[in-house]
Amino acid sequence: MISDPPAQGLISGPSVKEVLAGADIAAFRRLLTDEGAQALFDYWCRLVNENGVAIKHRFDPTEIPSALSCIYLEEYDAAHQQSRMRLMGETLKAQWSGSVVGLVTDDYVTGSINALWKQSDQLVYFEKRAAILIYSLKYIDRSHCTLIDLALPMDDAEGKMFAIGHASQHR
Repeated sequence: MISDPPAQGLISGPSVKEVLAGADIAAFRRLLTDEGAQALFDYWCRLVNENGVAIKHRFDPTEIPSALSCIYLEEYDAAHQQSRMRLMGETLKAQWSGSVVGLVTDDYVTGSINALWKQSDQLVYFEKRAAILIYSLKYIDRSHCTLIDLALPMDDAEGKMFAIGHASQHR
């Protein structure tokens, strides 16, 4: 496991199987510099340990108040072979000029960021791994900022694939 995150890129984290097996996840967790991201990761690990990957029906965002405004929920859209945004916390929602809820990745992100997000989809949805994405993005209120985006796999009871995530500005 790396000790310092890269300036931009994708970091593969522990898989659901590794979490269930009690693997050491401390080094991955230390890469999360935001308290909300740490709280989400800890909560996700607890739910996975108790239930496996089918945790969508058990996920309660009010259990992690420090993360609420910066979390998002995506669903894998098999027809488009990419993520579709389902929910966003208020801090994230406010940073886009229009709503991205309901849109697939190709509808609102282009270039290298789009490719990075789709690489993350492979890790999160199909390998059932946690992932950290680090990238620069132009938002409404600032020209560019570097974000650290934590993406975590979770399925529903029928096996539909979702990702719960947390995005925050890199410090």
